[in-house]
Amino acid sequence: MFLNDNHPVSAPAAVSALSSMTLASVLDQSVDCVKLLGMDGTLRYMNGNGLCAMEIDDFCAVEGQRWASLWPPEARAQIDASYARADAGETVRFRAFCPTAKGDPRWWDVSVTAVKGEGTGQVGYLSISRDVTEAETARETLEVAAAELKHRLANTYAMISGLLAGFARGDPANERFADDMRNRLAALGQAQALFANKDAPCAIGQLIPALLAPFERPSCDIAVSGLITAEVNQGQADAIALVLGELAVNSSKHGALAHGGEIAVNTSTGDDSTVVEWIERSDQPVRARSREGGQGLSLMNRIVRARRGTITFDWNDFGLTVTLIFRNN
Repeated sequence: MFLNDNHPVSAPAAVSALSSMTLASVLDQSVDCVKLLGMDGTLRYMNGNGLCAMEIDDFCAVEGQRWASLWPPEARAQIDASYARADAGETVRFRAFCPTAKGDPRWWDVSVTAVKGEGTGQVGYLSISRDVTEAETARETLEVAAAELKHRLANTYAMISGLLAGFARGDPANERFADDMRNRLAALGQAQALFANKDAPCAIGQLIPALLAPFERPSCDIAVSGLITAEVNQGQADAIALVLGELAVNSSKHGALAHGGEIAVNTSTGDDSTVVEWIERSDQPVRARSREGGQGLSLMNRIVRARRGTITFDWNDFGLTVTLIFRNN
C-alpha cells in the first residue's frame, strides 16, 4: 500500500499516518488554543488557531520550551500545580491573564488533562485555552461601576446624615427623628461593607441582621431566628440581599412595615441546601395589587435562578411566606 508513489508503507502504518493527519486537521479547526505538553511540561504541539490566538508566528520559536515560562510569573505556580492534579485524574480548570507573544493583553480560560498512551501509561498533558478577554473586561467594568456606586452611596449617606443633624439641631423631637434616621443609614452602610471583598464568603449570621436592621420600627417587629453558621458565596449573598431588600421595601409600602404587624425571618440547612424563609403578617389585609410584584418580583426570580436557587411565594389575606433555597453544591 502507498501513501504516494515514492513511499510504500504497510496498511497499519497508513492508517496510523492518516489518523495523525486527520487529528491534526481536526485540531486546527478548533477556535481554541490546543496544546500537547510532554511529561516535563514542555510544548510539543500547538494547533494553527492557537498560534494565531497567541500571536506566535512560528511554532519552532516556542517548541520544547516549558509552557509555564510563557506565562507571567504570578500564573506559573498555578500551572505547575495543575500537572499533579491532572496526574491524579482530575480535569483542572482555571482563569488567568497572559499577554500574547506580541504583548497584546489577553485573559484565558484554561483546562489541563492527562494524556494516556496505548499501554504505556501517561505520556503528557493536553491543555486547551479559550480567549475570554471580552467577558473578563466586561466583568471588570461591572466591578468598577459597582465599587464606584458603593463609594457614591457611602458619600450620599454621610451627606444626608449631616443634613439631618443640621436641620434637627435645637429641636428635641426632630433630633430624635434625625438620630433614628442616621442609625438606619449607618446600618445600610454596614450591610454594604459586607460585600467589600468579592471573593470572600459571607456568613448568614452576619448578613441577614445587617440587611434588616435599617427597616426595624416599633410598629412592626422583625424577628430573626435560627441563624445558622453556614456561609454563602458572593452570588448567593447578593441574591439574598436583593430578595430581602425587595420584600422589606414592598412591606414598607403595602404590608406589615407600613400598617403594623410582624415579620419573622428564619434560616436553616437541609441535606445539601441553605434555606431562608420570610414570614410576614400584616394588621391590615393585603391589597391584591401589591401581590403582583411587577419588576421587583421578576428581578427576584431571575437573580435567584442565576444563582442556582429557587424562590416561592405563598400569599394569604394578611401577608405572605417567601421561601428561598440555595443548593450548597
